[in-house]
Amino acid sequence: MKTDGRRLRRVLRRPEQRRGVDLAVATVLALVDVVLFGVILLLGSDGVFTEDWLGYPGPMDSTSASYQYDCVMFLCRLEAVTVGLAVTFRLWTAAATQLVLLTASAAFIASLSTYWNP
Repeated sequence: MKTDGRRLRRVLRRPEQRRGVDLAVATVLALVDVVLFGVILLLGSDGVFTEDWLGYPGPMDSTSASYQYDCVMFLCRLEAVTVGLAVTFRLWTAAATQLVLLTASAAFIASLSTYWNP
């Protein structure tokens, strides 16, 4: 049994040089997530989302009825891919960062009121 514990510890532990790479990748991915979230809000603020704090929503864009759903699904799929890649390369900090940021972004986008989902 001791050898199994050592193998697991060896898999979960990262060398010192990999920790710096993990932090750098997590930082870059977090910045990309924040920019992506901002772009989704910016594009949705004109005729899709009707929240008061977004300003005047403009006239209803009838071609954007599925915009909110599509954005949430895109964020969930992006989360699955990036977390899967981060776990594959043992970048634990990057995987945790993606789980937190993209899940929160998708939940927030899903909670916004629209013309079709008041």
